[in-house]
Amino acid sequence: MDGMTTTGSRSRGRSLRRDALGVGSSTAIGIASTAPAYSLAVSVGLLAGYTGAAAPLVLAASAIPVILVALCFRELNRAEPDCGTTFPWTEKAFGMGTGRMVGWTTVMACVLVMSNLAQVAAVYTYLLFGLDTAADSRLAQAGLGTAFILVMALLAYRGIRVAATTQFVLLTVEVVALLWFAINAFREAGSLSIQAFSETGDGAWAAGILVAVFLYWGWDSSFSVNEETRNPRRTPAIAALIANGFLVVLYVVVAWAAVAYAGVDPLADTADDDFFAVLSNDLLGTAGGKFLVGAVLVSALASTQTTILPTARTMLSMARRDAFPGQFARISARYQTPTVSTWVFAGVSVGVYVVLVLTSDAVLADSVAAVSVLVSLYYLATAAAVPVYFKGALRERLVLRLVVPLLASLSFAVVLVLAVADVGTGPLVVVGVTMVVGAAIMFSMKPPAEGEGRA
Repeated sequence: MDGMTTTGSRSRGRSLRRDALGVGSSTAIGIASTAPAYSLAVSVGLLAGYTGAAAPLVLAASAIPVILVALCFRELNRAEPDCGTTFPWTEKAFGMGTGRMVGWTTVMACVLVMSNLAQVAAVYTYLLFGLDTAADSRLAQAGLGTAFILVMALLAYRGIRVAATTQFVLLTVEVVALLWFAINAFREAGSLSIQAFSETGDGAWAAGILVAVFLYWGWDSSFSVNEETRNPRRTPAIAALIANGFLVVLYVVVAWAAVAYAGVDPLADTADDDFFAVLSNDLLGTAGGKFLVGAVLVSALASTQTTILPTARTMLSMARRDAFPGQFARISARYQTPTVSTWVFAGVSVGVYVVLVLTSDAVLADSVAAVSVLVSLYYLATAAAVPVYFKGALRERLVLRLVVPLLASLSFAVVLVLAVADVGTGPLVVVGVTMVVGAAIMFSMKPPAEGEGRA
C-alpha cells in the first residue's frame, strides 16, 4: 500500500481528511445509504399486502421514530463528533463492554446487508444485459457480486471526496428514475387520489410499520463522516435531517403513485418480487423498464459504497480506543482514509457473501431479516445512551436529552419486540450467533489500562 500513518489512542489528531464535505455531500451519502430505489422495489408490494391502500401513510408515520433517533444522534454528535458514532457514545455512557458490543452489532449489521446488496447488484446487472442464464447461476452471481464489493471498496479507499462525487452521480440517476416512474404512474391513473382506502390488506399494521422503519436505515452514515465535514458538530445533523425529510417525501410519493396506478391487490401480488420489474414495462415500455432496472442496480451499488464508508470508520474508532486491534486504526497518508479497516471489512463481506450465495437462498434471506433486529438494537442503545451520557447536564436541554431519547427508546423497543416476534427462527439464530461470536471476540481482548484509549 501507499504510505500510511498509524493512528492510535494517543495520536487521534492524525486522522481523516478534515473539511472535505459540506452539507450537500453529507446529505447525498446519507440518502444513498438507504438505497431508496432498491428499498422501494422490494418493499412496496409487501407494504401493500400488509396495510393495503394505507401504505403511503404508514411510510410517513414510520418516519417519526426514525427522526426521534436522528435527534438523539444529533445531540450526542454535538457533544462528541467521533466517526465511530454509536460505539464511543455508548461506551462513554455504559462502559467499554457495552460499547464494544454495540460497535460489533453495528459492524455485523453492515456485513450482513452487504451480501444482499452485492447479490442484487449482480443479478440486476445480468438482467439489464439480458444474461438470464448468468442471473440464475450462483457462481456467476458470486463472481460479479465480489467484483462489485471490491470496486466500491476501492472508490471508498481513494478518498472521501471521490466517494461523495460517486454518490452524487449514482443518486441523481436513482432519483430521476423514481420520479419518472411516479409521474407516469399518476398520469396513467388519471388522478392523484386513491379510491379504496377501505382496502387494508391483511391489516398487519405492526408488520407494515416494521418494514417501513427499516426502509429509512442508512441516514446515520451522514454522522459517520462527521470528522471529514466542515463544522463536524453541526453539519452531520443538518444533513441527516434533510436526508430523512427527502426520503419521507420520495417514499410517500412513489408508494402513492404505485397504489393509485396499480391498485392494492396487484401490488400485493408482487410482495415476493420487485414491483418495478412487474409494472414498469407496461407503464414505461421496454426501454423505461430497463431504465428502472438500472436504477435499482445503481441503488444497490451506491449503498454498497456507503455501507463500507461508515463501517470502516466505526472499526477505526474502535481501534483508536483499544476496543479493536490497533492495526485497524491505520490511515492512508495519501488518501486520508482508513486502510486496514476498509479492506478487512471488504474482505469479510466478500467471504460472507460468497458462502451465503453458494449455499441457499434461505440462509441469505435469514441474514437479511436479521439485520432488522441488529439495527433495532443499536438504535435503541444510542437513544438510551443520551440521558446517561448527559446525566450531569439534563436540565440544560431537557427535551432533547431526556424526553426525545425516552420516546425513541420506547419506539425502538417496540420495533425490536415486533421484529423478534415476526422474523422467525432462522434470523434469530443468525443474531444469536453474531452476538455470541462478538462477545467472545470483544471480551477476549485485553481492556485498556486506566487512562489509555481515551481522548
